[in-house]
Amino acid sequence: MTVISTSSITSQVTNAIRQSIVTGEYEPGKKLSEAALSEHFGVSRTPVREALKQLEREGLVEIIPRVGTCVFKPTDKELKELFTVKEVMEGLAAGLLAERGSFKEILDMEQAVAKMEQAVKVSDNSLFVEANSEFHKAILEGSDNSKLSYLFNILLNQIPYNRYVYLSIEVPNRLEQSLLEHKEVLDLVKKGDSKGAEEAMRNHVKASALHLQTGIMTKLYK
Repeated sequence: MTVISTSSITSQVTNAIRQSIVTGEYEPGKKLSEAALSEHFGVSRTPVREALKQLEREGLVEIIPRVGTCVFKPTDKELKELFTVKEVMEGLAAGLLAERGSFKEILDMEQAVAKMEQAVKVSDNSLFVEANSEFHKAILEGSDNSKLSYLFNILLNQIPYNRYVYLSIEVPNRLEQSLLEHKEVLDLVKKGDSKGAEEAMRNHVKASALHLQTGIMTKLYK
């Protein structure tokens, strides 16, 4: 049993359930029982109920009358919409970072790309996914736009993204191609080419989405 302390119980339960959804522990479509969650966290049903309401507002769960609460499972149309918005937002972030030329975030991107190169060399998908997260995090932080970061994180929470990246890079030659795309974004950011960085990032997200959707439709909607 996972024990939650008495302070900010609802917030802690919300964060714990959110983390389980985002990491893929609770898969899309999984039914979430208030009673089971209450027992799991060692709390009453009230904070669990409030937590689920908050997660519904964030788009992570669906509360269906006479059915219960389920982890949000996007349709093909919804996935396309989510990745279209992701493309725009991350493209904007890359462009803003190129304008700023923030040394710290650029260094973080370089380190992430070096890790990706190692991952491709030894065919380590887990290492690549870790490096991919670090790369995209650096771009978002480097944009230095708190509103963009806030909205992007809400969007990303609706996609168990790391799990989808695994599906994407299992496609033949995708690992190597993704590395090249990340290198292109890094080069353009380092050059301070705002428009080029934005376009390259948008192209990368678009390419990733195509492979992700193939894997998702194959494994989640069979």
